[in-house]
Amino acid sequence: VDVIYCVLQIGVLHPMMQLFTTVAFAAALISGASGFSCQQPHGSRAATSQLKMSPSGESSRRDILSNAASAAALGISALVIDPNTASAASLRTGTITPQSAANKAAESYQGVYSDPNHPDGYRVIMASGKGATMTLSDGGSGAETYKNIPVGVNGNELSFDFGFKGGPKGVIAVLSDDKQSITFPDGNSWTKNMNKYDGIYKDPKYPNGYRVIRKYRGDTKIINFIAEVNDTGNEKDSVFCQGSHASLFSIPTAAFTFYDLPGTEKPKEDEKPTNFVSYALQKPKDYSNGVPTVGQFSLEESNTVFPYGTITFPDKTVWTRI
Repeated sequence: VDVIYCVLQIGVLHPMMQLFTTVAFAAALISGASGFSCQQPHGSRAATSQLKMSPSGESSRRDILSNAASAAALGISALVIDPNTASAASLRTGTITPQSAANKAAESYQGVYSDPNHPDGYRVIMASGKGATMTLSDGGSGAETYKNIPVGVNGNELSFDFGFKGGPKGVIAVLSDDKQSITFPDGNSWTKNMNKYDGIYKDPKYPNGYRVIRKYRGDTKIINFIAEVNDTGNEKDSVFCQGSHASLFSIPTAAFTFYDLPGTEKPKEDEKPTNFVSYALQKPKDYSNGVPTVGQFSLEESNTVFPYGTITFPDKTVWTRI
């Protein structure tokens, strides 16, 4: 690991190191690791609806490790998924796989939306009963987050009441045919999952729960996204964790690192983390951002291992976007 750290510091990932990390990740998928259940965090880490971030400092060993890990993760994505490599060829069928086709067909209006009038904010629209509910924040310093806002759903039409923030009531917006945007009468359009990876995901182990991943717009370059993990469907049971991702230029696949994902614990002294890729890319005792767990995000339609719209973890847990 010390050797890998030295190689990563200078921004070069030797082909043998790429091979090691790729084989390790594949081995983890085959053998499995500890599961990820949504529990309340241990000790003093109580569940909260707001995630507090520690401010980023000057360039440090931690920063180098984080940046290097992202660069290396990009290398892993390229090595495993890149169609120009022999390894990737065995993972692709050349045509859309049945699982990817099913995942695409199941997509709906649900998701994380971006409003161009509020670029720092977000809107999460999720099915609830016969309709839906929305969580809305316009972003910016001190911006309020509004939750459980009713949304009417009638085919491809969604009705909104913006009276809670002094706006109009009974506004009818139209969902696009590809289900990737909502357009309002004034011409404004909300784009769904604009950052490609954001959205609402389902874990088959918790059919009543959900996972919401959205971009983090804070002042640190280390943290890229926030994940809300909920196993029950009850908002009070939500646990928030932060994460970082490899370069999005690697999409349709990219490595995503979740810090303190519910169900993971810091290894004991001299015990390796259960996630092999994390161990390869990060010093074992560096948990300044939390315990890392690496998942593989994919929008690749013909990949037989990482289907479209999924995040796959080493213990074979798969989150599927809806």
